[in-house]
Amino acid sequence: MNRQQEALAKACCADLYQSSLARLILGDTLHPGGLALTNRLAKLMAIPEGGWVVDLASGQGASAMAVSRVFHCNVVGVEFGAEAVAQSRAKSLEFPTAPSASFLRGDAECAPFRPGSFHGVLCECSMSLFHDKAGAVAQAARLLRPGGRFGISDVTVEPGCLPPELDGTLGQLLCLTEALTLEGYADLLEAAGLAIVVQEDASVEILKILDSVETKLGALSAWQGLSGQAAPEPEMVEQAPGLIVQMRDLVAAGKIGYWLLVAEKPG
Repeated sequence: MNRQQEALAKACCADLYQSSLARLILGDTLHPGGLALTNRLAKLMAIPEGGWVVDLASGQGASAMAVSRVFHCNVVGVEFGAEAVAQSRAKSLEFPTAPSASFLRGDAECAPFRPGSFHGVLCECSMSLFHDKAGAVAQAARLLRPGGRFGISDVTVEPGCLPPELDGTLGQLLCLTEALTLEGYADLLEAAGLAIVVQEDASVEILKILDSVETKLGALSAWQGLSGQAAPEPEMVEQAPGLIVQMRDLVAAGKIGYWLLVAEKPG
């Protein structure tokens, strides 16, 4: 894939996460566990008060603003999608009491900052989508100060377990199609010279999303019956109940999971 093709793929991915389908499945935070899991990850990262954190692939900025507000630190969100960056900046003005949360458009796989600029690097449900994962982790490690921590939360998938229906748009939206195993993420962190200090299973958060989607689909079906209008993405909505059952089974079997990993840069 050349640079132009890669940029187009990233733009398409950014547009997908701005879609109504993304909101239906993932809600406003666009990752399992919502802001509660964001704050859990940030706590494990031991971010110092007044410290600096970069949020890679920051979406609409909810996580960056929450971390800034809760941990009294400075967070810079880097996001490829222009619309998401504009929305993040607008939302940040609604919270003037937050110590500092700012946003810029850029490539999260190669954030434009000087080496050693940050106490922490945050990457939620995005590493699985990166094209050059090893390069992205190496770049993130470069941004950390000695003793700084890189916090990842992401989907884990065992090779060959996904049903065919999840190999396309829906699988990408759920961060499944290019996700690694837990060991795969750990290997990336260690290859970049980082020492893993935390591995925490949060797979129950996927089950909560499936429960939420099931409830929303029920409400959507009732709305269709009352209004006579067609649902958005009708083919996907029709497939959803069966896929929810398969997803639950895969999570129960440990084939699909959601994990927090925190790794530290040697001092």
